[in-house]
Amino acid sequence: MLVLVALMRQLIVTEIVITRSLIGDWLVGDTLLQAVYNGRKITEDDMKQLSPTLFVLKIACLCLLANGQADAQENWSRFHGPNGSGLAADATLPAEVSEDDYLWTAELKGTGSSSPVVWGDNVFVTSCDSKTGELMLQCLSAKTGKENWGHKFKSSPYRVHNRNSFASGTPAIDKDHVYISYASPEKVMVVAFNHKGEKKWDRDFGTWISQHGFGTSLMTYKDKLIFFNSQQAQRVRQGRKPGESNMIAMSCKDGSVIWKTPLKATRSCYAVPGVFTDSTGKDQLISCNTGDGFFSLDPDNGSKNWSTLPFRMRTVASTLVVDGLIIGSSGSGGGGNYLVAIRPDKKGENPPEKAYEIQRANYVPSPVAVDGNLFLFTDKGIGQCFNLQTGEMHWQERIARGFSGSPVATKENIYIMDESGMLYTIAAAKKYKLVGSHALGEASRSTPAIANNQMYLRTESNLICIGTKKK
Repeated sequence: MLVLVALMRQLIVTEIVITRSLIGDWLVGDTLLQAVYNGRKITEDDMKQLSPTLFVLKIACLCLLANGQADAQENWSRFHGPNGSGLAADATLPAEVSEDDYLWTAELKGTGSSSPVVWGDNVFVTSCDSKTGELMLQCLSAKTGKENWGHKFKSSPYRVHNRNSFASGTPAIDKDHVYISYASPEKVMVVAFNHKGEKKWDRDFGTWISQHGFGTSLMTYKDKLIFFNSQQAQRVRQGRKPGESNMIAMSCKDGSVIWKTPLKATRSCYAVPGVFTDSTGKDQLISCNTGDGFFSLDPDNGSKNWSTLPFRMRTVASTLVVDGLIIGSSGSGGGGNYLVAIRPDKKGENPPEKAYEIQRANYVPSPVAVDGNLFLFTDKGIGQCFNLQTGEMHWQERIARGFSGSPVATKENIYIMDESGMLYTIAAAKKYKLVGSHALGEASRSTPAIANNQMYLRTESNLICIGTKKK
């Protein structure tokens, strides 16, 4: 069996990498297949998960699905990558980045902090006019950075946090459409275009109430577009009604609402959901907010499966679902930030038990896990590495003055941009090692995207593509 695992790892990880976009939700819920895909050490519990015959059958089906399909690294379809993991395990990228690794740069039509998303030969990114509130969506060539098409959306300026912008929400993509969201106090809009730039539909979800401004990123699940419409109900400005919070599933095809689940509105929260698959093969849509804590919804109909105790403060970092754990954090600009890891039962029926809690943790940047290690980067510029399963600290280092963007990773390295626009490469290991650093020349509060062995770095008003140049 171990020989078989080694053989399949060679096939899957180095030659025919398979992602969630190709195999639906099968890989995400199967811890043994996740281990093979991520290069993690196979444990005794993994081996007990299913019979050798069934494992071989699954691998065979995955190989058939991969045959003739696009490589996993061609697509980065949502904020923080596949299922919000931030991981492109098989990508080959420069470690010590310099300008010699720039494949192209593109000046954007505005400013912002949303992240790029990639599908095949197209890169999609939003920006804004900070004076008028106007939003811009651009589709660029992933090969050259030249603009294929663009659209503008009239809006109105309003008060946002000084680390926020009118272009903070990251688009989502599937094989047919790119989806964006934006808001002003008067309206919350979700708009879909096909990859040629033709508008297919839009939806207005009414007024927007928040303390820090809009920053919601979208995700897709099968034929549904998921929108976490989390609004402010506490500390609302005089004359404004408290906002309502809902998780909304729309049809990717026409934008019609399939289900809408009310959630407890306290503070506007920004955690992009992830998907957890229980041992029976049933998917659960997982996210977190202040009022409900962690919560699980049935992605088919929106019914609530369970929720935990509330968080004490706002949730901004996206929910991470990895190796049998669900991880989220809560905090504020004033400190007191903490991370909680919970462990669902095998059937995912009951509220999960808390595995551990980490104090002085991340708030805005989302975490990333590589080979059994959990990497956190705090708003105040501290990097941390923990044992993923136990929460035991491996290292903690001052790296920068501040982080707002989230880390992404390959099997070898972690990449993160600080707020000044410095790109750091850090070894994805138990021992701290700064592999390299490179000044991008402009401030950044964005998260990189990785696709087709290229990394896309968004600064305030530019997009930079790096990779290994062909000789």
